[in-house]
This record gives sequence, C-alpha cells and structure tokens, in this order.
Amino acid sequence: MKIIHTGDWHLGKILNGKQFLEDQEYILNQLINKISEEKPDVFIISGDIYDTTYPSKETIKLFEKTLSTINIQMGIPTIITNGNHDGKERLNYGSTWFQHSKLYIRTRLEDMNCPITINDVNFYTLPFATVSEIKAFFEDDSIETYEQATQRCIAYMSETMVKDEVNCLIAHLTINGGKTSDSERPLTIGTVESVDKTSFNIFDKVLLGHLHHPFSIEDKVISYSGSLLQYSFSESNQPKGYKRLVINSKEDITNHFVQIKPLRELEVIEGDYNDVIQGNIKIKNKENYFHFKLKNMSHISDPMLQLKQLYPNTLSLSNITFESSSQFHQAELKQEDDATIIKQFYKSITDQELTDYQNNKIHDLLNQVMNKEV
Repeated sequence: MKIIHTGDWHLGKILNGKQFLEDQEYILNQLINKISEEKPDVFIISGDIYDTTYPSKETIKLFEKTLSTINIQMGIPTIITNGNHDGKERLNYGSTWFQHSKLYIRTRLEDMNCPITINDVNFYTLPFATVSEIKAFFEDDSIETYEQATQRCIAYMSETMVKDEVNCLIAHLTINGGKTSDSERPLTIGTVESVDKTSFNIFDKVLLGHLHHPFSIEDKVISYSGSLLQYSFSESNQPKGYKRLVINSKEDITNHFVQIKPLRELEVIEGDYNDVIQGNIKIKNKENYFHFKLKNMSHISDPMLQLKQLYPNTLSLSNITFESSSQFHQAELKQEDDATIIKQFYKSITDQELTDYQNNKIHDLLNQVMNKEV
C-alpha cells in the first residue's frame, strides 16, 4: 500500500497582512500533479486544513476543488481529521454521505475506536480535542494533561484493535522533543501539551500534524508530514512537501519525504540598508516574501516604503542596530550619570555625537525631572 501523508495546509493564512491564497492554490496544484504521478492507495490530511475556524468562501472553494480532484476525479480514498485551527462542525459537515465516495472526515471522539480499513490496513483517527473535551467524553475527572488524555484515548482504541494487523494512527498533536516554529498556535493555554512517543507503542505507524517541520522528530514509527508552505520566517530554511509511505507488512514500512517547490519562499535578509537598496545582496528570488533585518537606516523617514519599491513582497523590517550596536553593558551603565548614558545610547544608535543644542536640551530636561522629584 502507498500512502501520501500531508498536514497543516492552513488555507486562508495571512502573514503580516499578506493573503497566501494564491501561493496555496499553486502548491495544491503541484501536490495534485505529484499525486497523479504517485497513484497512492490512500491520501491523508492530518489536521489544520484551514487557518481559522471560519474560513472565507474563497478558501472553502479552494479546499473543495482540491478535494474533488483527488477524491472524486482520481478516485483516491481520503482520510481527514481536524486540527486545532479547524472548526469541527464546519469541517464535519456532510461527512456521513461523503463516505460513499471513500472520503472519511473524522472530527468526533466517538469514532476514534472505529478504524477505517483500506487494503488490510487499519487507520485509527484521533481528532484534535482539548483536555476538558476528552475528560468529558470519558467522564473521567482524573484526566488533567494531554499526556493523560492521549493515553486514555489510545487505551480506548486498543479495546477493539487486532494486534496482528497493520494499525496506523492519524492525529494532530505535539510529541516531546519535536521541533517547533513561530506559526504553530499552542494547543491550549496553561497546560503542558506535548506527549511522550512511548504512548504510541501499539501502532505500527503514527502520522501526525501540528508541527510544521517535516523532520520535527526522528523516529521509525512517528512521522510529521510538515506544512505544505513556510508560514513564518522561523520556517524560512525548512523544506516543504509531503511524506510517501509504503506499507508491505508490519515489519516492512518505508517513509520518504518529497519536497515541492513553492511559488514563493520566505527569506530573512540581514545586512546594511544601503547595500539592500543598491542591490548589493544575494537573494534567492526577488518575488519572495522578505523579512529584512537591517542597520544604518535611522536617517530614512520611511524605509519600508523604499524597500517595497524594490522588493514588493517585503512583509517585515527590523532595525538590528538596536540589537547589535550597543557598546556598553548594564554594569557599566550603573557607573555613569544620566546625561552620559543618553549620549552613549544616541551614539550607539546613530553612530553620531550629540550636537551642543541637543546636549543643552537634554541637560535642561534632566534638571526639570530632578527638580520635580525633589
């Protein structure tokens, strides 16, 4: 059996005001081309189809068009479970009759011990749910952490599991030690959300969503697909794509990452403002989305506007002069008077000395403050 495992599509994603729908449509078309070549037996999305609980009409249409191509036109059985970004009710709408085309949308805890069996492989689904939801489902007030909640769910699945058959789990959660990024919204507030990988020992393969790095964890059984696109600048060096699994038996399961080239990537560029404006920098693609971290731009009234004229997809700008140019430490500052500290700070930021007028003005202001305190 061949499986294509994806996750974390985040359709409708907006980063710093930029709508990613064009990029997402492009990457989904590339994915469809790959699926057409691969001819898998099963296609999987392990949560976070949408970026928000209430996606726009355009976002929903893109998802429906993609799903129709894969499941209806290509006739590929498809299994979907929700992530923490998805609205369960909206995603689950129509799931009962969708099963007639072998489209299985699982968002209910009630279904987690009812595997979907395709070509002698049993696919169990653990939809994203909060600790309180799992506690209420089992009517068990002793469940307080994600670790306990997950173990309780797996124990529930094991009651109907045939151990001699191939059993896979599809879920959306965080494994202890997994690599995280800035675009992953915490599953919950106020509790430890990660789960130890030993909790999944009864499964032959665990196919996860939530962490965006395709190599978030190194394990023979547990695998993250990673997101289809880079969704934060902390992911700018991460490859994106999908996982191809081939299951021949319980003992013979291979897992291979396949990279897909996006329409645009996210790039972080550090350097001098003038070098960037004059084009004396190395970039991958001028149309990429940029986060510039620059120095020596204090004399520029609107540097973002100037950058966007040359690099139209500039999404973020940081002044690293504040981060790197300080030449004195806190211990040294305590030994200086207020006027000297201000003078040193001004020079560290602008690389210039205060004028006589500025010096006099600062002394006057400091005197006023001191007189008020007295």
